[in-house]
Amino acid sequence: MSTLTDSDRTERPALRRSQNGRAPTDRRGWDWIISSAGAVVAIILLVLGGAAIYGGNFGQDNVRDRLAPQNISFPPADAMTPEELAEVGDFAGATVDTGSEAEAFSRYIGLHLGEVNEGATYSETSSAAREEGLDPDVAAELQVKADTLFKGETLRSILLNAYGWWTVSTIAVYAGYGW
Repeated sequence: MSTLTDSDRTERPALRRSQNGRAPTDRRGWDWIISSAGAVVAIILLVLGGAAIYGGNFGQDNVRDRLAPQNISFPPADAMTPEELAEVGDFAGATVDTGSEAEAFSRYIGLHLGEVNEGATYSETSSAAREEGLDPDVAAELQVKADTLFKGETLRSILLNAYGWWTVSTIAVYAGYGW
């Protein structure tokens, strides 16, 4: 058993009391609280970053897995008009399996849909085909055009949906790496 001599003893300063009579919080306590909170925030950000990267990669793979079996391909550049080449850019001849390619192909379809009924939409063409007193041959021709526009506009919306999810997934991957 050791005994402390007076020279080994250090004086502890008396606790000061605040105006309300309570002892002030020790600095070490605050340091521990701040450090612990920082560690918790860091762990949360790492988990969120990992989840964002996983989710973004999952989304991109999902879009690719849905587009690839459709076997959608751009015509080769030498088979396109200058206007078509301007719409699709470097994607000429490529297979559509990414969101960016899906968006470009939807523009390509939109270009051709504008030629179906002088730029009229499906809704406008379908309404015109159902007008009262219209010659049956004209109504049938308009209905065929309306069917073509419906299919084209539906395909465009599906491709743009793929593009939208591809974009969201890409943002999630970048955000995950940013965290």
